[in-house]
Amino acid sequence: MSKPFLFIALCIVLLQTGCGVVVGTVIDTSFDVGTYPVKEYIAFGAYKYDNTWKEPYKNIEVEKDPEDILLGVCISGGGSRSAYFMACVMEELSRITFKKGSGRTLIDEIDYISSVSGGSLASAYYCLKAFDDSGRSRERFFRQYKKDMAKNFEARSLARIFFGYWFLDIFTYYDRGDLIASVWDSNFFDDATFQDLADAEKRGAPALIVNGTCLSNGLKFVFSTVPDQKFNGSQYFKQVTDSGFIGYSVSKRYQPFRTMGFQSLNSDIGPYPVSKAVAASASVPNLLGPVTLKVHKPKVRPGLVSCERGQMLNVSDGGIYDNYGLESLMQVFTEYLDKHPGKRAKIIIIDGSGYFDVDPTGKVDNFSVGYYSERTLSISWLRTKSYMEYVFGKARAFKNEKGERPYRNLDFNLVSLYGVLPSQKKTSYLVDVDERALKTFLRPDVTASEFFEKITTIQTRFKIEDDDAIVVEDVASRATDPLRSEKKKK
Repeated sequence: MSKPFLFIALCIVLLQTGCGVVVGTVIDTSFDVGTYPVKEYIAFGAYKYDNTWKEPYKNIEVEKDPEDILLGVCISGGGSRSAYFMACVMEELSRITFKKGSGRTLIDEIDYISSVSGGSLASAYYCLKAFDDSGRSRERFFRQYKKDMAKNFEARSLARIFFGYWFLDIFTYYDRGDLIASVWDSNFFDDATFQDLADAEKRGAPALIVNGTCLSNGLKFVFSTVPDQKFNGSQYFKQVTDSGFIGYSVSKRYQPFRTMGFQSLNSDIGPYPVSKAVAASASVPNLLGPVTLKVHKPKVRPGLVSCERGQMLNVSDGGIYDNYGLESLMQVFTEYLDKHPGKRAKIIIIDGSGYFDVDPTGKVDNFSVGYYSERTLSISWLRTKSYMEYVFGKARAFKNEKGERPYRNLDFNLVSLYGVLPSQKKTSYLVDVDERALKTFLRPDVTASEFFEKITTIQTRFKIEDDDAIVVEDVASRATDPLRSEKKKK
């Protein structure tokens, strides 16, 4: 039997026995070895890593000075479904008066936005476009906002491959993350950078935190004008870090509950493209990315993650670590409240992450790579949600060295794509919870209505069908009713 025939037979056997990933790895490795000389030497390592400039990190943060309330919004991953849901929810927030007589709405009070994956697409768009100097009315802005979030980015990406981008993919380190970033740039980001975001913050935009996961060290990676030190200075999270048992099962170099960004890399974030940060946050394993960054000459400072000079870091989907972007806001908020104990603070969680259900038949025996990627992440999202519920509940009760409870006035509201149906308005819960906010967060996702079936079957992709968009918009209007009721009571 000839060697080629043996190889083909082996591939068939591996595929049939569920080891297709082995074959894929062999093919990918062989291809990389074959094209390496061209990519590395002829193309001069083009697209190998993003932050090619040598300028060290400099702080471009615009300091926040909350008056009545420290307000943050976090938006989950979930592809275009989540992006469109955020656009609809933000429009609703622009209609809810914050304080009578002030003329300001909830959307005007937002200080921070923390986002993941598809939520990062909508968040970056809002921070850049809602605070440009175009002079558009809010009505016109939101009309265009929703229109852009409903675009079919998958079709646009395929069109680019067809018209020549395959050449870059084969002969350089250009990958699908670069491709989707170029699509977003050509559609609305216009090569905007984090310096542009900092300029938007000066005009009143919230500080944006785009969340990713560093595959190289297992930590959360943030793309933001907010320095790394503000994510790592909280008394509460220091206590969580010091009391953990995770150190018994990982490398001694692992730094649990630490967050890193461009300050830890000692690399200037100003020139970094916003589209690449969003692509990193949305880099679902096997489908997009990851994005690669290089550590320059790092500085050893309190609040920074330890890195080695020249180290390459691969940043992927933020949903691997925290699909709600909630931990990042909790870190920044608790750091602020340590200095201003008792300050009124609120986090609005926009959850468009997807509805998890068990396989009702148990008969599916032929899963695609896409299924494995999505299902693995969905299960991790469930666990992360439970973790963040615990973190939030414990933070409210935390006492500092003075015996104060600095986070006692930190509250949150959940605006969920799946939590507005009549069958979910129950008074009994799986656990005994006294806090009204936690009762909102721990609502049961159980209903058999046709409407809910429609909601739960909207796919997690970077496209959304017209009829799906109508349903999402309808839900956004009703899901924000508790916020309207809250304002009326006050």
